[in-house]
Amino acid sequence: MAAHFTRHPASTSEADEMSAKDHMVWRLESGRRARPIIVVVLFFEDDVSWEAFTAWHESLCAAMPRLRGRVAPGRRPGERPRWVPDENFSLLHHLQRVAVEGKGTRRDVFDAAEVLAEVPFPQGRSPWNGYLLSGLEGGRTGYVLKISHSIADGIRLREIFLRQAVAETAAHSSGTPAAEGPWQVISPMPAAEVPPPRTEQPVPPSPHGRRLLKAARFLGRATLDMLDLPHPVPEAGGQFRRHFFTTTVPLPPVKQLATASGGTVHDALVAAVTEGCCRYNTHHGVRRHRMRVFSPYGRPPRATAHDSRSQGNHWFIVRFAVRAELPDLPARIRAVRRAVRDSYHPDSADWMGAIARLCPLVPRALFEAVFLRLCATHEFVVSNMPGPTVAASVNGHRVGEIYAIAPTLGSAVTVTLMSYQDTCHIAVNVDPTVIPDSHLVAHHICQAVRELADPAAPRAPGSGKTGR
Repeated sequence: MAAHFTRHPASTSEADEMSAKDHMVWRLESGRRARPIIVVVLFFEDDVSWEAFTAWHESLCAAMPRLRGRVAPGRRPGERPRWVPDENFSLLHHLQRVAVEGKGTRRDVFDAAEVLAEVPFPQGRSPWNGYLLSGLEGGRTGYVLKISHSIADGIRLREIFLRQAVAETAAHSSGTPAAEGPWQVISPMPAAEVPPPRTEQPVPPSPHGRRLLKAARFLGRATLDMLDLPHPVPEAGGQFRRHFFTTTVPLPPVKQLATASGGTVHDALVAAVTEGCCRYNTHHGVRRHRMRVFSPYGRPPRATAHDSRSQGNHWFIVRFAVRAELPDLPARIRAVRRAVRDSYHPDSADWMGAIARLCPLVPRALFEAVFLRLCATHEFVVSNMPGPTVAASVNGHRVGEIYAIAPTLGSAVTVTLMSYQDTCHIAVNVDPTVIPDSHLVAHHICQAVRELADPAAPRAPGSGKTGR
């Protein structure tokens, strides 16, 4: 049956100006190496029809206008680009059916996702594509979403992209329309965990002087870190390649371990990835005393709630270091919690926001090179995306697994945890041009993550290909 596509009139004639962070990732995407692209992989438990697939995207585009817009330059010198309605928008330009090669295994799906992620977005259209994957074993269907970070960050994609699926399931089970917002928004560090300011402190300098002092300290640390890189800096003009690896662990024991150790699930994830990177370094005879971590959080510390806007980038980047060698998992989790508290508090500076505001003043090629080197100072990037606690479906088709894959952005390794029901779906994104034995570092990371649920589990041989 032929697919039916409709052209949508713009829901509003107002232009949507990019924020400073939106503009920064948009400029980086025009380069050849950073490529701030988010990939989402879903596995449906049955065969999803093309009609149901397109109908779902019709509603997604209505909920997120940037999906059916285009980027226009600023109207005045110095003004940031803006999103405007695309009068020629059609889903035909963004959706595609793909037959998975091989036997249709999970690995075949991620191999296909790797290839699809390398394809640049066409110019003049909204930078996203959705692929319906057929030919999976067991009669299942796969879905790959490739979307520019300039449209929205992971928190917004989660709230918009999956809320409809959860709401639909709730409506089917109850027979009545689901309440607005059935999706619980959880930050890696809830507001209650942000330590209150000390009551007995010396009189601080003026706000302007305090900001200058923080900026000076950050520049000093960043400069020193750039002289001590854990991996080579990706070449600014090099080839864009990524390898995706996955594993799953049950959520309840991970949460129990994290709580008993005085931390959060996010802290436990960072602790496990740190241990995995240590094992990889040991395999190569490398010893690093501290691991530097780059982690986006859902809201700035001074905010009382998540930003209500459904599009754009509102993340707050936390940058901290953790001791590499600690005796056991609880000790590592406690060390991560201390490091996060020192870096993520009500007086934390939004240093990435400052970089984003400086971005337009620097030539794109130079900015990309400096940004890649700054990100390369981190051993890994890590994100925690708490997902729905109930089963999700799309037009009556139940979702079995959900994986979110964050971009590397110059760091050689990115790890993303997407929880769904009672399972943690972990995706490891490795840049093979920086780490040629990408399967080995992913193996050690996935093994360390699995030990969060079963610390006594024996280690598998280091030459295996986890999730490949």
